[in-house]
Amino acid sequence: MTSRLFAVATLAAFLALVGVAIGKSKPRPEPVAKRVVGYGQIRYGGMGPEKWAQRWRAARRHELELELEVSALRSRLKGERRVMMHDPHVVEAINLACATFGYCSTLWRKAKCETGGSFSPTSYNASGASGLFQFLPSTWRSTPFRVFSIFSPYASALAAGWMHEHGRGGEWSCQ
Repeated sequence: MTSRLFAVATLAAFLALVGVAIGKSKPRPEPVAKRVVGYGQIRYGGMGPEKWAQRWRAARRHELELELEVSALRSRLKGERRVMMHDPHVVEAINLACATFGYCSTLWRKAKCETGGSFSPTSYNASGASGLFQFLPSTWRSTPFRVFSIFSPYASALAAGWMHEHGRGGEWSCQ
């Protein structure tokens, strides 16, 4: 039995030595560097740093173009708002309200009566009524045009037309 035990032990030792020898003879792979610094050597998503930089520059150019477009639209809006709030073209304003809401003869008659025939968009009454259609501040705040100046002929005429369309045409002293 001892010879058999000896043979098994010898075989085990021999296999262990062969395993060690095989392990040493196989070249171990070098650890792969995750990132190598150098031109075009770093890859992420299949692209090197040059492609990512090019992609970023294109996105930045697009962003600047959009900012310019937004700036131009803001400038245009500012100009349009200035016209809506300050450019006193009374005839155009009342005709716009007529075309939008109707009631042309009524709007012209009320504007003439409320301003004393002057059709001045900056008319002011001691009672606190102001503008082309002599809106009281509380009445003006109840219209959708309250964000504009009460002295804007466009906003005032459109608000008067809106009030007539919604059954509130009897709120003026001039009928």
